[in-house]
Amino acid sequence: MSLIAAISNVQTSFPSEVVSQTEVLVTLSLVISLGIGLLISDSKYLTLNASSTLEACSNPLLLTFAGIVVYKIMLIV
Repeated sequence: MSLIAAISNVQTSFPSEVVSQTEVLVTLSLVISLGIGLLISDSKYLTLNASSTLEACSNPLLLTFAGIVVYKIMLIV
């Protein structure tokens, strides 16, 4: 019984430090990805392959950034 009591008393909260480190990484990656997309969009080097690659990189970062914003709003409320 003591093992079960010890395991059940452990609190596994998600540390906010991990979120803040991830937040910085995702934000910088998203800004760089969108910046490259803007720079390349008006150039002669934009092809269907390059456009698809930029979208494939930007969309998950955008969803992750939106999730971080929702998480931060939930912490405030």
